[in-house]
Amino acid sequence: MAFSIYESVSNNQKIPVNVFVTTIQNSTYHWHAEYEMIGVLNGSVNIKTKSDNVVLKSGDIYLVNPNIIHSITENKNEENLCMVIQISQELFALEKNDGMEIRFYLDSTKDEVPECGFGHFFEMMAKIVYESLDEEKNMQFRLRADVCTLIADLFDNVVYDIRYGDIATRNNQELTVEIIEFLEGHLGDEKIVDITCHKFGVSRKSLDRNLKMTIGLSAKEVIENLRIQKAKNLLKNTTKNMNYILDACGFGSEKTFYRVFREQTGLTPNSFRQKGQVDNYDKALKGYLDYETSEVKMRLEKIIKC
Repeated sequence: MAFSIYESVSNNQKIPVNVFVTTIQNSTYHWHAEYEMIGVLNGSVNIKTKSDNVVLKSGDIYLVNPNIIHSITENKNEENLCMVIQISQELFALEKNDGMEIRFYLDSTKDEVPECGFGHFFEMMAKIVYESLDEEKNMQFRLRADVCTLIADLFDNVVYDIRYGDIATRNNQELTVEIIEFLEGHLGDEKIVDITCHKFGVSRKSLDRNLKMTIGLSAKEVIENLRIQKAKNLLKNTTKNMNYILDACGFGSEKTFYRVFREQTGLTPNSFRQKGQVDNYDKALKGYLDYETSEVKMRLEKIIKC
């Protein structure tokens, strides 16, 4: 599952909510204006933000707040299946406000348990996703009601705070977006850091400081992350040889490529490729669900009944 640095969320319902089930492979660092709840049905995924680096396993749930730069990746190439609900900020607004943002702290890997328990929210997610797969004519009304109930339960049971727009923070985040997009387009350049510093008129120290402040990583770590993701994409989608891939991704040497790739994925590049190429890395979710809908619905029914 690949994202652009800014993800524009298209709502597939008649309310500002996007609901789906998907397997997650990897994403570059990205952000969006919606709240994003992720529940793991099977396997595990890694979520990274400036303040968090967590591994979500089956039964775990995590809420990404709006405008937070984050990445979501598979865990050591372990297959996963995740529920995702993306909700527009407008549904959380109790009144008109200028730059006010509500941030919830919902993370089942942490000790701060909501009053109703994490399982309550996991079950609510399952119910909403199940309803989104139902073609009954009036199911949209149930879906709307359950999304609103989910939001009310977040306010009632989860720790949250209210923040107001910080222009400096927004500007730093926008700069980070531009930097990462530039890095993605120049991964094969030997002097990628020098070129980037020249492009944005900053020193190496300032470049690292900005990235650390917004996503918690240095330029070296961001570049390594982007190179691994590009390599995985090329291995899965093309028949390009290893020399082409390590040059295109800018690894410099075969030894470095194999070492970094294995550290990140738990597999050698050859093993990763042999595990199975796909015709379309970003294949439509609907095509996946058409084939697996009955199995997914059975999983969701078990959660709802429990």
